[in-house]
Amino acid sequence: MSHLSPARLVRGNKEVITRGKIMFSRIVMAMICVCGLAGTAAAQTWNAEQQEIWNLEEQQWKMAAAEDLSWIDTMVHPNLKYWETGDPMPRGKDSLRRWGKYQVENSTVLEQELFPISITLTGNVAVVQYNYQIARENYKKEREMVTGNYTDVLVKENGRWQFLTWSGGDQPKK
Repeated sequence: MSHLSPARLVRGNKEVITRGKIMFSRIVMAMICVCGLAGTAAAQTWNAEQQEIWNLEEQQWKMAAAEDLSWIDTMVHPNLKYWETGDPMPRGKDSLRRWGKYQVENSTVLEQELFPISITLTGNVAVVQYNYQIARENYKKEREMVTGNYTDVLVKENGRWQFLTWSGGDQPKK
């Protein structure tokens, strides 16, 4: 016995897909392809400054995965305020150091990938939006894969981009 989707009709013992359903399927597939490539296409049309910012984002994630917390001192603005999913309130740079150290001691990033959505520039301020996927392992050797998103705000001072704030984090577990 086969499972039939609403796009199919049964005539005798044969499944027949109607023309309208075929056209609908093609349109849906085209929309999925266009939407799926939108982030990639946006990244391919970035100007030099947007690319510089995205490179900084990727470098920060690589350093964090490598358990190199020096990014906090070199890439984070002194006036940082960030609010991660699940945090009780916005936090500052000292809190970032404390919880960064805890994370390094208690979990390991096995693999990660970033999916850029947009980088908006206005003067010396940049807003970066992206999704991510991470495979990680905790101190008990339990593994999990998570996805999430961030909106980061960076400011350029003395010719250097730094994180001023961000909001986001892992999607809730289902």
